[in-house]
Amino acid sequence: MALHNDVFKQQIWEFFCDDLDSCLLVSKLKQSGDTRFKGGLNFTSCLIIFTVIELCSGYFKGTDSNSNTVADFFVRYFSKYYDKFKDKEFSKQFYYIFRHGLAHQWSPKASAIDMNFADNYFLRKVLGQSEEILFLNVPDFYEYTKKALKDFEKELDNSEVLRGLFKKRYDQIVSLDYEQMRILREKLN
Repeated sequence: MALHNDVFKQQIWEFFCDDLDSCLLVSKLKQSGDTRFKGGLNFTSCLIIFTVIELCSGYFKGTDSNSNTVADFFVRYFSKYYDKFKDKEFSKQFYYIFRHGLAHQWSPKASAIDMNFADNYFLRKVLGQSEEILFLNVPDFYEYTKKALKDFEKELDNSEVLRGLFKKRYDQIVSLDYEQMRILREKLN
């Protein structure tokens, strides 16, 4: 099995999908009246999805992820599931509003994260107190993400160039992770 298949098997299909499936199940239970859970996991689930997209955008480009690599990843792998992602500037702004809002403010920028299992929608405008705001629906976002990641893995299976970029980024991650961990480890002495 190739490196990318090993990484996908463990980090994507097991760690990520198993965790997200659990988050969505807890949210469904909570919505059905189960009082064991206080939070709906909307923000947590959405932020995890963005984290995996960032990881894969780095693999896609062979470099550290940033708004451009993520936007390129959205254009390449998400646009066939949501047409607006064909526009790189839309993709960058989407990433900025939702990912940066969640990661840096624990809330999307003047928008909302929905965990709606009854309606199928990815992104919609909803009238707020004074103007329309955007609602991102986690179940649909998750489904699009899984499809996009399957497409990415399939393309990796068939492209030596893409596998080279994947390995380059993988090696960077491993090297830097150990380097940074060793620095922290030394501070414990």
